[in-house]
Amino acid sequence: MVINARRFEWLQEYEQLDHDIKYLKWNLLKTQAELSRRISGDLSNDHLVKGSKGARVEEEIARLEQELQWRVQAQNDLRELVSSFNGIEEQILRKKYIDGQTLEEIAEDDEVHYTLSYIRKKHAELHRRLDFLDKWDADKYELQVVVGDQLR
Repeated sequence: MVINARRFEWLQEYEQLDHDIKYLKWNLLKTQAELSRRISGDLSNDHLVKGSKGARVEEEIARLEQELQWRVQAQNDLRELVSSFNGIEEQILRKKYIDGQTLEEIAEDDEVHYTLSYIRKKHAELHRRLDFLDKWDADKYELQVVVGDQLR
């Protein structure tokens, strides 16, 4: 799966993914209920016009399922990235970007036994490290594309 956003930006978008997943699940249930009404419910006798929204309900369900699957996979990828860190780094990433806590809340958490200044320092280090990895990935990709073009 190709993700256009940088990793750190992707971490910041976890809440948006969560919101999108909830909305897609609701929309999918609503659309499936409409299909059920069209097959055996009160709309079963309605004549459908080719190309109308009603005629494309099954296509819409397939599209929603695919979109939902993509978003869930993106969330799983994020969790996997976060779990690749250890100790306090994993806790900071998980609590801040998945659980939505502030650095102050993380420092006050009984599970975390570090001061706020240490949490801030570690967060800044993580930010720099992820930015470095993003740059390294971008440079590596650019080098592959440039070298690939020269070989053709």
